[in-house]
Amino acid sequence: MFRHCLFVLTGVVISTALAGCGTGAPSGTRLSLGDVSQQEALVVAREVMGKHFELVRGNPGDSTIVSLPKPVNTRARRILGGKSPTRQLATLRLQSQQGHVVANVSVLLQRQGSSSLERFGDRGNYSTIPNETPSQGTAATTPEQNESWETRAHDRVLERTIVHELYDAMHPGKTP
Repeated sequence: MFRHCLFVLTGVVISTALAGCGTGAPSGTRLSLGDVSQQEALVVAREVMGKHFELVRGNPGDSTIVSLPKPVNTRARRILGGKSPTRQLATLRLQSQQGHVVANVSVLLQRQGSSSLERFGDRGNYSTIPNETPSQGTAATTPEQNESWETRAHDRVLERTIVHELYDAMHPGKTP
């Protein structure tokens, strides 16, 4: 009986720990910019991100910078596979933590068209009997709206490049 309770308790502890691993921590590359003004960091971050991507217009004071999708040639990168188009989508977030500004950059590599999404849709309908009208499917939308993009990887090299360029611009001559 004691072994059984110990086994169940161990399982609960491990499950709780694993459930908490993926929550709250943003994906991407993080770097503390130090004791700087968040407004100044935001201005510099927009300049740095603007060198690599075309940016979505944001609200003044918004601490998140988002890029428009940027097509990339990934023929040399076999990990993405397939012949479908590939793009990068970048996000830079600035957060204040314990008196410091922390930059988090995420550059996603996405491939167009997931065969399972195209075949079954986002509801996982495996029925061979049509149960939707054309207007509920793709007929009432534009081809651009029907595009599906699947995130395949992070571009860690570009993420590190952007956070280091941001740090260098904020602290000329210093290393992080």
